[in-house]
Amino acid sequence: MASSRLKNRTGILLTVAFGGILLTAAALLRLQPPGDAGQAAFPFLFAFGLCLTALSLIALRRTSLRNRKLQRDCERLAAENENLRIAHRLAERRSRQLLDNAGDAIFFINPENGSLLEMNRQAEELLGYTAAEIHALLLSALFPGHQRRRYLRLVRNVLDNGYGEDDNLLFRRKDGTLFTGAVHARLGELGASRVVHGVLRDITEIKRIERELRQKNQDLTLVNEIARQVSGNRDLPAMLSEVLARTVQAFAATGGGIYLAGDDGSSLHLAVHQGIDDSLLGDLERITPGTGIAGRVAATGQARSSADLQKDRRLRSQAALAAGWRAIQAVPLIAGGSTIGVLFLFTLEKRITRREELNLLLSIGRQVGTAVQSAQRFESLQWQYRLTRASNRELKQSRRQLEDNLSRLEATNRELERLDRMKSNFLAMASHELRTPLTYVLSGAELLNTFLDKRLSAEERQVLDAVYEGGRRLETIVQDLLEAARIESQSLYLAREPVDLPAIIAEIGQNFRPVFEQRNLAFRVLDCHAPLELSGDTHHLRKTFQRLLENAVKFTPEGGEIEVRMTIRDSFELKPLEPALRPFSASFFRNLTAERLLQVTVRDSGVGIDPEEQLRVFDRFYEVGHITDHFTSRTRFGGKGVGLGLSLVKGMVEAHGGMVWVESAGTTGDAGGSAFHVLLPLAANIGEVVDAAG
Repeated sequence: MASSRLKNRTGILLTVAFGGILLTAAALLRLQPPGDAGQAAFPFLFAFGLCLTALSLIALRRTSLRNRKLQRDCERLAAENENLRIAHRLAERRSRQLLDNAGDAIFFINPENGSLLEMNRQAEELLGYTAAEIHALLLSALFPGHQRRRYLRLVRNVLDNGYGEDDNLLFRRKDGTLFTGAVHARLGELGASRVVHGVLRDITEIKRIERELRQKNQDLTLVNEIARQVSGNRDLPAMLSEVLARTVQAFAATGGGIYLAGDDGSSLHLAVHQGIDDSLLGDLERITPGTGIAGRVAATGQARSSADLQKDRRLRSQAALAAGWRAIQAVPLIAGGSTIGVLFLFTLEKRITRREELNLLLSIGRQVGTAVQSAQRFESLQWQYRLTRASNRELKQSRRQLEDNLSRLEATNRELERLDRMKSNFLAMASHELRTPLTYVLSGAELLNTFLDKRLSAEERQVLDAVYEGGRRLETIVQDLLEAARIESQSLYLAREPVDLPAIIAEIGQNFRPVFEQRNLAFRVLDCHAPLELSGDTHHLRKTFQRLLENAVKFTPEGGEIEVRMTIRDSFELKPLEPALRPFSASFFRNLTAERLLQVTVRDSGVGIDPEEQLRVFDRFYEVGHITDHFTSRTRFGGKGVGLGLSLVKGMVEAHGGMVWVESAGTTGDAGGSAFHVLLPLAANIGEVVDAAG
C-alpha cells in the first residue's frame, strides 16, 4: 500500500510540475491574453509557474528518494522473508528427520477421541500402515478386543495427569499379526493444537523372554523341591507320592503314576498313583516291559508320549481309554545308566508336551531314579547288616563300623548331586574303612586255624577256609578300590625306574601257564626286538598287564589263542588315528610330547565286545552283560569281578603318560575276539610325566 501511495503521489507531482512548466513556457513565449487584464496577470502567471515547477521538482526529488528507500526496504524485507521461508523448510525437514531417525516409534494422538494424527517412519514400519492410512484407521482395527478400551483409558490418564504409560498393550499390524507394545505418552502441542505425544516400543520378544524366565524359575523351584523331598525322606512310598503329587500339580495333569521295576526286571509294578479310578488299578497295577507306552519306555529308556490316545495303537489298557484318558506322557527313571522305573502323567483332553516340559520331566526322572536306587540300596544294605548281626554276634565292632559306613552312605545319598560324585565318595570311604574289619576277619580266621587245627571237623574246616578265602578276595577288592581312589585323586605314588617290560610280560605269562594248560589256551609273545627306553613304576605296570592278561583269559573259550605283541610307534603315525582314539583319552593327545612310543597289544580270540560297549568297559564298576549272569572268577571262562580291572588299567596307563583302547568287531558270529592296545611314551622326559602323575 505504501508503494501504491508513493506512485499516486509521484503522478500528481509530475502533473503539477508539467503544468508549471507549461505556464512558464507560455509566459516566456509572451502568450498574453488581450487587454490590460492579460498584461497585469502575466508576471503573476510567470512567477506562479516557476514556483509551481520548482516546488513540484523539489517534491518530486524527495518522492523519488523516498521511493528508492522504500524499494530498498521492500527488497530487504523480501530477502528476509525468503530466508525465513528457507529456515522454516529446514526446520520442518530437520524435525521430520529427527522423527524418522528416532530409535522408537513416535506418534501423535488426538486427545479428544484417541485417533492417530501423525507418526514417524518407525511407527509406519512397526504397524504396517502409511501416514495417509493412519488418519482413516479405526481404533478397533489397531487394537483387538478389550485393548481399545485399555488404550482409551491411557489417553484419558494422560489428559488428567499429563503423563501415562502401559507396558502390556496389544497391537494388531496391518497384516493381522499381533505384538505387545510398551507405550509412554505425555501431553503436549503440535503447532497450535494440543496433542498426546506417544512413544511405542515392540516388547514382544522381551515379554517372551520374561515368560520363559518365569517358567524356568518355576521349573527350577519344582526341581529343587523334588530334590529336597527325595534327599530328606527315607520312606520310599511317601517320597514317591509327594514327588508325583507335585509333578501332577506343576504340569496341570489329571493324574499319573510311578512304575518301579521288579528285582528280576521282567515286570513293572505301580508303586504310587494319583487321579486313577479304582476300577483301573487292576489293569494297570502290573505291566510287562515292552508292552504299552509305559512298557516301551521301560524297555528302551526313551520318553514316549501320545497327544490323542484314541488314535494311538500303542495303548495297552482299553479300560483307560474308556475312562476318558486322552493324552499321556511317560519318562524313564534313570539310575546309573539303567532304567529302573517309569513316571507317567495323563490328561482328559488332547495335549502336546512341549520340549521344555519334556526336558523337565526327564530331569525329574533322573532325580527320582537316583533316589529310588539309593533307597533300595540303603534298604538292601540294612538287610545285609541285620543278617550279619544275626549270623555273627562276635563281630560287634565291625557291625558298628558298617553302621557308620551306612550312615555316611545315607548322607551321601541325600545329597544326590550326581551319581558319579556319590560313587567316588563311597569308593574312597569304603576302601579305607573296610581295611580294619577285614584285618580282624583274616587274622581271626588264621588264629582259629592255628589253635583249632586238630579239633575242627571237615565241615568246620571247610567253613573256616571259605571265610578266609572270602576275606582274601575281599582284601583284593579293597586294594583295587584304594588304588582306584588314589588314581582319581592323583595321590598315587609312582616310582621312576627303568622298566624291563618284556621280562615282566614273560613273568606274567609264566604265572598263567597252569591256566593255559588247564583250558588249552595258546599263548605267545611277539617282542619288537629293539632296545626299549621305558621308565616308570615296575610294580604298577606288572599289575596293569596282569589285569589285561587276566581279562583275556576270562573271556577266551577253551582252545582259544592269546597273543601279546610289542611295537615301536612314532607320534606322527598316531595323527590319522586321533579322531577314533580321542574318545578313549582326550588328554593323551593334548599332552603328547614324546616322539617314540611303545605299543603293547593283548589280543584274544574270545567273545568280543560290541561297539557300543567299548568305551564303557573302562568305566568303574561296569561289567558287560546282565548282572544276573555275574559270577566271580579270575580264570574261569566268563568270570567277572567288581568292574574295576580295566578302569585301573586305564588309570595306571594314563598316569604313566600313555593311553589304552580296545578294538573288537562285536559279539555276533565269528567276531574274532578283542584287542586291547596300550601306548607308553619312550621319550627321555617320561620321568617328568611319571613324577607329575605321582
